[in-house]
Amino acid sequence: MQLVEAATAVAAAARRAGDRAYRGHRLSHRANAALMAIDQAGPDGARPKDLADHLGVSRAAVTTFIQRLESRGLVETTPDPDDDRGVRVSLTRMGLETLLRVGQLERRLAARTIDGLPASSIQRAIHVLQELKRRLEGREISIVG
Repeated sequence: MQLVEAATAVAAAARRAGDRAYRGHRLSHRANAALMAIDQAGPDGARPKDLADHLGVSRAAVTTFIQRLESRGLVETTPDPDDDRGVRVSLTRMGLETLLRVGQLERRLAARTIDGLPASSIQRAIHVLQELKRRLEGREISIVG
């Protein structure tokens, strides 16, 4: 249990540190994740359904979220050429600039976090965490009652 608790604590601390970095750009962790997903969707933009799936929220919640990002000038919606009733969401120039600046902050934060740790320790930690994730996702752990 100590390993899982430690990994959970590290993830929570990383999220809090990221949130502090995002706050300077008036973003939340989820808003940053949405901007990244929209950017990764390519030049045609992202469908709201795909964003909802990526963020793990309902379609209604993502629609409200998109409207907030749009009101801040970070994204724009255009009609979906493949679906008369749908839209595509794309980054605006300001949204792209914000995403790039936040990405720089994240890279600096990551570099400072591991600064001074031996490369071998970092590699071991990565290996252990990847194996833990694989086992949890693979449902290799059974509970015997």
